[in-house]
Amino acid sequence: MPKISEVLAALERLAPRELAADWDNPGLLLGDAAAECRGVLTALDLSADVIRQAAAAGCNLILTHHPFIFQAQKQILPGRYEGDMIAALLKADMAAVACHTNWDNAPGGINWARTAALGLQNVAPFASPAAGDEILLLAGDLPEALSAGALLAHVRRALGLPALRAAGLDAGKTYRRLGVCGGAGMEFWPQARAAGCDAFLSADAKHHEGLQAAAAGFAVLDGTHFATEVVGIRRLGRLLAEAMPGLPVCQAEQADSWQFYIENPPKGAAL
Repeated sequence: MPKISEVLAALERLAPRELAADWDNPGLLLGDAAAECRGVLTALDLSADVIRQAAAAGCNLILTHHPFIFQAQKQILPGRYEGDMIAALLKADMAAVACHTNWDNAPGGINWARTAALGLQNVAPFASPAAGDEILLLAGDLPEALSAGALLAHVRRALGLPALRAAGLDAGKTYRRLGVCGGAGMEFWPQARAAGCDAFLSADAKHHEGLQAAAAGFAVLDGTHFATEVVGIRRLGRLLAEAMPGLPVCQAEQADSWQFYIENPPKGAAL
């Protein structure tokens, strides 16, 4: 049975901490690196339900994309997210590790997983830490040029979303080259446009970003933070399992905290 430190070493090879942004907090967040690792559960975010799933699966290490501790904690109190998670992990005798922007920027990481899910070809970076940028941004070609409606349908299906928010789409245009950034990265749309992309997919778009992109005649698509990143943490789990044969690596069942709702129209009303 490997030590947690050995799992951390394998993760370091897959997602080196040197690739993380300065403001980030990846790595072992709670737990004893010298303890034996009975199994790993992967999840996008830490939650009470994820901890219960880890216990049920016999795992004592939870690997998340987002660090559940982002800033220094001056108080550890019940009723607060960090305090509740720390208490629950300690009670369950579990450790928690995060691979965040180091996995965003790693070869084969979050954004590469997203381009694969979208079926993009001729994928190449148009921004990367190797070139002095803070984050890795990728662009790739769709198998064929798509109308605005077909682009929406393709991305929505690839992300598993019931709806998709977008700005700047033009029914008279076709779209072939797509820039991508998993999670919150809509502010990078000007770089995607300058790199020759026809549209840019990210999440957590602000009102003025859509306004500016539309005014520039450029299409931006908000695929939600969860949907644009969950495929990446699942890929990291698979790669970890390949790197450490015999170590149980499980995948948490998680849903996005943000859900799409539509009010049921009155019977007979036109939609």
